[in-house]
Amino acid sequence: MNLSEYIASVTNAASTILEGMAVTFSHLFREPITIQYPDKTDRPVVDMLPPRYRGLLEVQMDICTGCKRCERACPIEVIAIDLMKDPTTKKQMMSRFDIDMGKCMFCGLCVEACNKEATGAIRHTREFEGASSTLDAMVFRFIPEGLAPLYKAPKDLSEMPVGEYGPHAREARERAMRDNPAVLEELRALYARQNKGKKKKKETRKASGGPVRIDPVKIPVIKPQVLATPKADVEKFARLLETLTAQTDCGACGYPTCIEYTTAMASGQDFDASKCEPGGNEATADLGYAMDVFFKGPDQADAVALGTAPAATSSVPSPSVPPPEGAGAGA
Repeated sequence: MNLSEYIASVTNAASTILEGMAVTFSHLFREPITIQYPDKTDRPVVDMLPPRYRGLLEVQMDICTGCKRCERACPIEVIAIDLMKDPTTKKQMMSRFDIDMGKCMFCGLCVEACNKEATGAIRHTREFEGASSTLDAMVFRFIPEGLAPLYKAPKDLSEMPVGEYGPHAREARERAMRDNPAVLEELRALYARQNKGKKKKKETRKASGGPVRIDPVKIPVIKPQVLATPKADVEKFARLLETLTAQTDCGACGYPTCIEYTTAMASGQDFDASKCEPGGNEATADLGYAMDVFFKGPDQADAVALGTAPAATSSVPSPSVPPPEGAGAGA
């Protein structure tokens, strides 16, 4: 590199630095643009947010019908509504309407369900200041105490007396920050006193690769009911098996309802007793034992249940005991 090239590179570097610093130096002589929140804003931040901003949820209790559409629409169950009859008037009332804003994901599904199918009592507000020192203060209780009457919506929903957005959420938040920590601490202390000295009941967990065993106490309860069921009465046996499931109709078993699952088992079309996920190992063991009694006989079922005979992962009918008439070929 010769001298002229060296001087040119130094000049270019200096001019580039000065060009960049010119922007920085220009701000030394300007008024500061940092705004101290919330004291020195031109308008309250709440008023500057978009109209459809999804802030904290609130419930206008005087137009709430207690239909529970919002509770059912919530995918993570942050809304809890309890209904009960007033002992004096015998009318249906609301005793609880809680929203856990600490878990809310602000999806708006509850608001949409209420707006389209009910009165619009639940809605998002522009309130966004939910900071608190404890999660206990994030549970908004819109019925602080006593009972709240149910609103009877008019046929023309345009006449709905919808009030101002925001005050119900602010009131619920202030009440939650003031009352919730003490109330929940009292409930925790009460729970600790009631359960003092009690050992946690251990669940019967299936060991890796090991069979799931039925509780021996249940054997004399389930066996007589199964033996009293005629072999040809598939519907009766299916109803009996249904009582041994979680009865949630969750569909985890691959069938729309629990009774359809147990009907398939009772008719010999499905012998897998481990599909009831909500019931866990307990339901698996109970269903497996009941099917062993029905298809294999009580002696062999007891032998498997007590561990004197090898247990299979699924109940398969013994060749000596044919499935009931009309049954399928098996799993």
